[in-house]
Amino acid sequence: MSFNKIIIYGHLGRDPEIRYTPQGIPVCTFSVATSERKKGQGDSEPTETTTWFRVTAWRNLAETASKYLKKGSPVYIEGRLSAREWTDNEGTKRTSLEVTATELHLMGSRSSGEESGEVESEAAVKMDKDTPQKPAEDDAVPF
Repeated sequence: MSFNKIIIYGHLGRDPEIRYTPQGIPVCTFSVATSERKKGQGDSEPTETTTWFRVTAWRNLAETASKYLKKGSPVYIEGRLSAREWTDNEGTKRTSLEVTATELHLMGSRSSGEESGEVESEAAVKMDKDTPQKPAEDDAVPF
């Protein structure tokens, strides 16, 4: 048996981007930053390390993220983690941490301008049982 689950609590680094597959399935991507503060040795100042995650949400999670999240929003994400290696324009090998969301909790307070204020200060949305268990192939997603 194997298991792959990650829990992230952080803030959005950019506004969510929603797109649709040729079959009309919503796909939303956004980045989330987490921070960890470590004590310095001796009299040195504490240091803060930020880790970035690229999050992909499908179906109802995608629609919820697109509608209610914005840059800077606090969010709690559960999902599956994968690491993707790639080479940048300068030939340097890079790794990005990618999460396919299975659960999304909106952690901020209600926005005063939101439609009918339906989102409570801590609302949760889980994936549909029809949500793909693995990311779609590159040719199925139009980006």
